[in-house]
Amino acid sequence: MPDMVETISDLLPEVACIADLVNNAPGATPDDVSAALDGHPSEEPRMSREKSTPDGFAAIPAKPAVYACLSPQGVPIIAATTANLRKALQNRIAGEAESKRNRLNYAEFVETVRYRCVGSAFAASWWYYRTVRSLFPTRYAAMLAWKPAWFVTLNPTVDFPQFQISAELCDAPAMCVGPLLSRRGARELMESMEDLFDLCRYYDILRQAPHGTPCAYKELGKCHAPCDGTTSLTEYQGQIAAAGHFLADSPDARNQWFEQQEAQIRQAASRMDFRLAAEYKRKLDLADKLNEGKLTQVHNMDEWKYLILQPGKTKNWIAAFVAGPGWILAFPEVQKSEVNRHLSTWVQLCDLGVAGYLVKETFPVEEVAALVTYHKYRPADAGLYIPMGRTMGIEIIYQGMQIWLNYENQDEMPEMNSAARPARPRRSEKPTG
Repeated sequence: MPDMVETISDLLPEVACIADLVNNAPGATPDDVSAALDGHPSEEPRMSREKSTPDGFAAIPAKPAVYACLSPQGVPIIAATTANLRKALQNRIAGEAESKRNRLNYAEFVETVRYRCVGSAFAASWWYYRTVRSLFPTRYAAMLAWKPAWFVTLNPTVDFPQFQISAELCDAPAMCVGPLLSRRGARELMESMEDLFDLCRYYDILRQAPHGTPCAYKELGKCHAPCDGTTSLTEYQGQIAAAGHFLADSPDARNQWFEQQEAQIRQAASRMDFRLAAEYKRKLDLADKLNEGKLTQVHNMDEWKYLILQPGKTKNWIAAFVAGPGWILAFPEVQKSEVNRHLSTWVQLCDLGVAGYLVKETFPVEEVAALVTYHKYRPADAGLYIPMGRTMGIEIIYQGMQIWLNYENQDEMPEMNSAARPARPRRSEKPTG
């Protein structure tokens, strides 16, 4: 994959000169603008203290956009997103209005404005992220609206394996599942795995195995107690590896676990051991709740891929994005009536092996995952997020897409997690024959 650093003109292709927006301000020559964009300082920075008028902004679109203001030397002053670019620039550059608010008058420092119009909040965040990462490489993380994503990790090959939470991906052979919106959410998921599989909760005691002093969880029957040798470390490593496969949804791992639990409930009931049967049922109910909640939100990060559809810049147009580990491809907008013709191409490009030649630059996987997760669960987001990590029939994707296209209020569109990870049928709904 090429290692190509994008320029400001790649990210924000449209340009406007402040001198053209502000009446009676001295104009900038094409050479001055070119030098500023190339990072070469002009001989003398030009300042303008004249008031702006709406007439000077007629050429600026009154549409959602990402924009950056540059000084005469090409130094970035500010980068931002806005729902109305014309109004935003008027507010930034109108000296009288700004002075009343005791805010900085950018007309005194800015020579050019670079911008890109967008059709959705997701598109705005994607281009804004790339812009601030390019313009402010040492402090862009503090300029983002979304927080870092969190992950649940496990390396079952070490002597004393344990689930951990982290805001960073782990290296192979460790497994990494996510992304989750918060540290709290990651910790709750980790603790649910410990409860579901009766894993050791106290790592310092586990490391003393087989000579450790067992904690109260053993007495409650909620830990296999490898610490005191009740279970060998080899057996415990297999148990926590099974928990990892369940969490990462390895092929049929969850279905097999559910079947085993139901079989154990029947066996315990046949022996009249109703206490044990109740404990198995408690775990089954917890797993059911997870399978309808947090487990639908996470993926094995080795398989993390999304097809994302968003409203376009104008009505009846759609913008498609394909996201993978550390990259997002943005495709030209298409009319709603043409979406079906492009769908198979978008699905194929969810494979990085196919998309690799189109990706100009990769980014930290954690940052791309955080951006997508933030918008996927943002209440006001109007997009459709289709997880593509597993083989999925094109018909299922097509059905979900048609529901989204025809949905009157896209802000209330239900998630499409079931397309990639069908919910397990309720036990009362399972076929009897």
